[in-house]
Amino acid sequence: MKDRGIDARLLSEITGVSHSTVERWLNGTFEPRQRNLLKITNALDVSNDYLLGKA
Repeated sequence: MKDRGIDARLLSEITGVSHSTVERWLNGTFEPRQRNLLKITNALDVSNDYLLGKA
């Protein structure tokens, strides 16, 4: 995310998800729901496979 100039707060704004939820995704407490994966991949301009570590 940092290489794209996006931090947790900006990702929260872009995806419409609360900042605390984004922080939980980043620290591994929660995994994003399917409906939010598309928002994240669009915000970061990456594929689902890349985001999930499969690429």
